[in-house]
Amino acid sequence: MSSCAAIIAEFNPFHNGHKYLIEQVRSLTGADHVIALMSGDYVQRGLPAITDRRVRSQMALLNGVDLVLSFPVRYCTSSAESFASHAVEIIDRLGFVDYLAFGSEAGDVTRLSEAARLLADESTSYKEKLKAGLKGGLSYPKARAEALPEYADLLDGPNNTLGIEYIKALIRRGSSIQPFTVGRKGASHLDEETIASLSSGAAVRRAMAMGDHTPGLDKALPPDAFEILREDIGRYGIISEKDLSLLLAERLWHLSSPAVFACFADVTDDLAHAIINKRTQFRDFADFAEKLKTRNLTRSHIDRALLHLTLDIRKEAADIGDTLYAHVIGFRKDKEDLLGLIKEKSSLPLVTRAAKADEVLSGEKLKLFEEEMRVSNLYETVRAQKSGEPFRSVITKPIVVV
Repeated sequence: MSSCAAIIAEFNPFHNGHKYLIEQVRSLTGADHVIALMSGDYVQRGLPAITDRRVRSQMALLNGVDLVLSFPVRYCTSSAESFASHAVEIIDRLGFVDYLAFGSEAGDVTRLSEAARLLADESTSYKEKLKAGLKGGLSYPKARAEALPEYADLLDGPNNTLGIEYIKALIRRGSSIQPFTVGRKGASHLDEETIASLSSGAAVRRAMAMGDHTPGLDKALPPDAFEILREDIGRYGIISEKDLSLLLAERLWHLSSPAVFACFADVTDDLAHAIINKRTQFRDFADFAEKLKTRNLTRSHIDRALLHLTLDIRKEAADIGDTLYAHVIGFRKDKEDLLGLIKEKSSLPLVTRAAKADEVLSGEKLKLFEEEMRVSNLYETVRAQKSGEPFRSVITKPIVVV
């Protein structure tokens, strides 16, 4: 019987570190298939992806991924816990995934699983220590690390932290999927400077923004991925939060009270008041986010909140129910049987043609899909405006097949 490994990714952009992860997963698990649940046109840090989902999907499919599914923007731009919980639910409900694979600084799935079990159980002692840290003005990540001092070193690594959240989500779902980690090699996830064969995504994005003549940049990506990315960015430019600045400014002045601002996802009451008080100081998206940063609100939290304001993504009702689906962005021709496997095994409806989504989705699922199409068309509008190219709705774009 064939086996399948899933990776939750942004591929922003796809680089050699991603290729290394995929190769290690195939080699060490023996998986016959590797599928990716990929963030669409916006990423978990609360920013737009540098290029669109179809380009990033093509790069991945040419370099070891067999099938790419889209991770809805509402969840792929949420907190690490929510991001992991919804991603794991989609992967688990596909019904045929054996391994959930991810990179980590630790490279030790046993120790990551121990920390995940403690966090999943949420003992009284842990909750009291966490509460005390938050009351003392610590950010959530720092308060959590202080509440679990024996795992503080793990919680200091961003890839470790996300991996722990994945395992925690698997535990809470009672999933049979096995977590599998590959130790991160090369530059740190947060290293924005080093350009080498194994660079971080942050360093690649920074180098691309400065121009693809950066020495060695072509060595940081697989050759075909580099050419695809260079051609796309040459045509459309790099999309950044700066391109959303006027849209955000309109929202800041269109909305009138802290209570209204607090209706948006990730906007806390304190942040809502700060937005009102400081909106006269607005210059652009990034500068305003920096002005709003406080001791207990991380920059990524603020970026997510401002993105949700910009995109009009509001907090969910407590009783919103099941909203998830499997939306195919691309696949390899020789792996088309994976679509049949989803139809046979999955408890999620399968969307292969965006224009026909209403034939397979209804209710809250259709609302979520329509929200996804709306914000993706906004992204396409920004790309068209930057490049002078004609706008093309995401609904009309076909699946990527390589």
